[in-house]
Amino acid sequence: MPTLLILITVGLYGAALLLWVRFRTYRYLVVLLAGHLTMISDPLWQRLYEFTYATSATGMTLWGRTVPLFMILSASWLATLPAMVMYFGQRQRWWPRHYLSGVVAFVALILYHIILQGLARRLNLWDYSSAASTWGLSHHLFISVLGALVSLLILYTLVATRYYAAELAIPALVAGIAVAPVLAYGILGAPYWLPTLIGQSTTITKAGAAITVLLTAWVVHLACWGLHASRKQLVINQ
Repeated sequence: MPTLLILITVGLYGAALLLWVRFRTYRYLVVLLAGHLTMISDPLWQRLYEFTYATSATGMTLWGRTVPLFMILSASWLATLPAMVMYFGQRQRWWPRHYLSGVVAFVALILYHIILQGLARRLNLWDYSSAASTWGLSHHLFISVLGALVSLLILYTLVATRYYAAELAIPALVAGIAVAPVLAYGILGAPYWLPTLIGQSTTITKAGAAITVLLTAWVVHLACWGLHASRKQLVINQ
């Protein structure tokens, strides 16, 4: 399976180059490259959300934690691929930039990350420790919601920088993709992981998770409203 993830990575880089030639857009290639930066904070998420990779996985040691090579490579698309597909669909006018379409997109992103988490557990790519597994499926659903938020923020970054010149768009895309996991897992997820980190009761941890979900819903609302506002701005420009 790690080999398949690497092959998918190579294939997507090839597709990004073809899109650059066909549509004269460098954005997909930049997004893939920037996706690798999300692995910089991976050891921190291992600690805060108590997940580990398969013991047989080989990779590099970062901040005292092992990050497998297949994760470093596939990080280019695990969170960015659905955002790029949705952005491409908007460019092709398959669906409008509307608040409701943003909500539907977020639900689809949750389903994508649920499937991703399920496949990873089944194939023993990564899993959560016994302490975290007391949440059962709810814990994995919680992680999937945060992952969906990361992808939605990447989509918003793509849309928001659509008309930027390259010297502005590239730094904004790279920064947006690098910051998205920090905002979702680090800041919005703090009410959940902080009680777990200091060893509080399950009840307090669940309350923190509920607060995180509410904060996530608020950020999703802002992102969807931003997508809708960009649509109105496009109409004005036309």
